[in-house]
Amino acid sequence: MSTSGSVSKACFVFKPKAGKRKKKLNPADYFVDESGARTEATRARCETYQILWEDMNKDIEALQTDIHKKVFDDLVGYVGSTHPGFCLGEEIQHKVSSNEIPTAALVTGVNMPDHGMIFSNLTSLLQDNITPYVARLQAKDCSAMKNIMSKVIMQFMDNKELLDDDDDEVQVKRISPTMPVLCGWYADSVKRSQSPNKSPSKKRKTSYGQYPPLVIVMEDLEGFPAQVLQDFIIICSQYLSRLPLVLVFGIATTVTAVHTLLPHSVSSLLCMEKFQAQPSTEYLSQVINKTLLSTKYPFKLGHRVFQLLLDIFLYHDFSVVNFIRGLQFAMLEHFFNDLGMLCCGVKLRTSRIRAMDHRELEAIRKTSSFRRYVELQKPQEQRDLLLNDKLTKDVFISLLKDLDSYHTMCYPILHCLHALTCGLPRHPLGKQLRELYSLVLESNVWETQGYKDAFNLLRLMARDDLVSVLGQCVEKLEGWTESDVSDVIMEVQTYMAQLDSLGDGSQEEQEEPEERPKERLSKTTKLHDLQNRLRESAKQKKKLTKYEVLRNKILDYLDEIFRTHLPSPTTLPLHEVYYYRVSTLRRHMNAAPRAAIQTALSNPYYYLQDETLKSEDGTIPNTAPDVCIAYKLHLECGRLINLYDWLQAFVMLVHSGEENDGAGTSKQNKVDEVLQARFIRAVSELQFLGFIKPTKRKTDHVARLTWGGC
Repeated sequence: MSTSGSVSKACFVFKPKAGKRKKKLNPADYFVDESGARTEATRARCETYQILWEDMNKDIEALQTDIHKKVFDDLVGYVGSTHPGFCLGEEIQHKVSSNEIPTAALVTGVNMPDHGMIFSNLTSLLQDNITPYVARLQAKDCSAMKNIMSKVIMQFMDNKELLDDDDDEVQVKRISPTMPVLCGWYADSVKRSQSPNKSPSKKRKTSYGQYPPLVIVMEDLEGFPAQVLQDFIIICSQYLSRLPLVLVFGIATTVTAVHTLLPHSVSSLLCMEKFQAQPSTEYLSQVINKTLLSTKYPFKLGHRVFQLLLDIFLYHDFSVVNFIRGLQFAMLEHFFNDLGMLCCGVKLRTSRIRAMDHRELEAIRKTSSFRRYVELQKPQEQRDLLLNDKLTKDVFISLLKDLDSYHTMCYPILHCLHALTCGLPRHPLGKQLRELYSLVLESNVWETQGYKDAFNLLRLMARDDLVSVLGQCVEKLEGWTESDVSDVIMEVQTYMAQLDSLGDGSQEEQEEPEERPKERLSKTTKLHDLQNRLRESAKQKKKLTKYEVLRNKILDYLDEIFRTHLPSPTTLPLHEVYYYRVSTLRRHMNAAPRAAIQTALSNPYYYLQDETLKSEDGTIPNTAPDVCIAYKLHLECGRLINLYDWLQAFVMLVHSGEENDGAGTSKQNKVDEVLQARFIRAVSELQFLGFIKPTKRKTDHVARLTWGGC
């Protein structure tokens, strides 16, 4: 293994021995019980999680394709029709009069983390259906004109469709990144593709046209330097006669951003058409409906976790990808718990309950919902549930079946309530279904003030409006084929028929009011008595019309349905098996890096768990890392810190544990350079973390950027 005998510079490769290779880790190894051991139960939890997440992820990926299908189809069709009469040849080049570049402006919204997924799907569609020549550009890689041309030419020429099987690899780095080079390469590639001796590629999914367009996708247009973008568009417009160029702009805000970046003389070179992608809020709603509001997947999110992910989405990033990652993390965390073993299908769940031992049963008995359930039973039944394992298993199976039945009826009725109330003024139960679902997760929805306000508004609704919302409720209920809501549908349709049969007489009073003796006012009637009589007459109930009687009857029936099928899942026993309610997700998904850095610097024992780092408040141990010592010393300074004084304090603190004898003094003098290097490194790390910065006021000082002590 030694290379000391070598007389020339070279690269030496030492292959590792077969016995020293690292063992491949299995995800199931991280699923352990309370004692840290891996058992059959932990492996079963891991397998259940993997199967459940794979199925859910497949549905999410299918949804990702469907959500942008229409706009992608329109955009792909537009790109395919941009250069219908393009042809190579000297006689054709002079006939081209228009220098406008076909441009598709794709407005994607402000959810920046999701843009990579959107443009990746778009690129795949273009390569499968229109052209193999697609280049994706990002603003961070295109700071100059040379960078743009290099990226474009490199991505075009690295395409596998450009080379025959026996051709040598194109050395892109040796090619000058200019437009004439690109024109020559495109002409050669077209000739090779039209050659009769060339065998068709086996990997090609579709037959492209004679002159496939060159598509350049700029994902984040707002981030491109304005001058570089202007020069690139001007150059491209001059080569339209030789290259069928098409631009695709990814715009996060509005199309006016193009006119902000480009002057009129440049924007007039673009023949631009706008394409609007689906907003991320609509995509999120479909993801929630597909994953959480479905009986297909037993795993659910509790109210606090669900609201946390919604808040991160609405107030931080608008990223559905991050919401999906949070959902996956919550599912993984849920299956680390013993209860996750029962979050599966009915048959598998029943067999696992039957095979449970006493310790696993005790873990379920300790859940708060089951304890509440036991407290409501008779004393003898309470003893049996706590001591008789066989009876407890039967009760577990029965309770979880009841929970499945609750989910089967809850979701269609929830959609029905949303259809009934989403159009009300001020949206007392929320405008989106996710808002209503969050209320149901938190508590019984009929106990909320929004529910009461919604029904008060419904009792003032006109007949045509009521018939319309009832029809929407029927449409929502008919979409749930797996739920037995036929009785509710028939009842609502019957009420709708009764509303239609009322006709014009619906506003007539149901009963004639009884004639009351008219009270005559005497000349001596006092004003106070008159006010009392008017109040009493106002309190007397008005006779209801036929429509109002029927409307109240309909709303009373729907209110009963909602109270029956929409209780909060937290009121049901064993809901912890399905619902993840742990609040530790916040510090994982919504971390505070500044607080973590300050904790690590002020108290390194919190992370390193080294006993020598323990210290009392206000003291600085000399065993702490250098950056921690420098950080604590800088807290004792003002706005400007003298570097020499800081260095002296650092050296004195590091040597505080050594003996103050002659040998120690001589040793300290020998390691001054080492201590200076350590100090400079610690100061550089603090500057990188943002605690200090150089200042021009004094050359031997640095400015402090934070305030406060340990």
